[in-house]
Amino acid sequence: MDSFVYFAYGSNMLTERLRARCPSAEPIGTAYARGYKICFEKKSKKDKSGKATLMSRDSNSDKIHGLLFQINKSELGLLDRVEGKDSGYYRDDWFPVTSTENGNILSVTYIAEELVRGLSPFDWYLALIVAGAMQHELPKEYIECLRVVETTRDVNSKTIDVREEALKILKNAGTKYESVYQEIAERAK
Repeated sequence: MDSFVYFAYGSNMLTERLRARCPSAEPIGTAYARGYKICFEKKSKKDKSGKATLMSRDSNSDKIHGLLFQINKSELGLLDRVEGKDSGYYRDDWFPVTSTENGNILSVTYIAEELVRGLSPFDWYLALIVAGAMQHELPKEYIECLRVVETTRDVNSKTIDVREEALKILKNAGTKYESVYQEIAERAK
């Protein structure tokens, strides 16, 4: 079956999260993209919170870490839908990354079409990202940078189902990942 390589840098880094969306997803290694940093300046159309995106930087010393997954091409439409393709994100089918295991490769990833300053992610959303980074053993200093991102407590009744699904995924991933949410939630504003 035909497949593609996907570079996940946000909540889809947590394998259980991505597999709930694309069942064929198999992690194939860690990677990074030079000249980018992660930010939470993509405004969610559903809940107005900040979602992860890549911000291009002039400095080649900046780099974003993430995970590579092999996914069946038949699930590309599913990934487009959950990633918000044509609804705030565009899909880059030729995104260059450096794989820890395989060197330079091209991957599929999603980048926000527009940035909005002053947003922050919901606590449960950041917990998914940190848990994915921990699960795949991204560099400790990178994980610590993610952990300290300022978050907002999600009290929106319209997102309760999404929040509950995220917490269930964290629980299914393991106790140490579930505790990440507790830590982040305690600091949320």
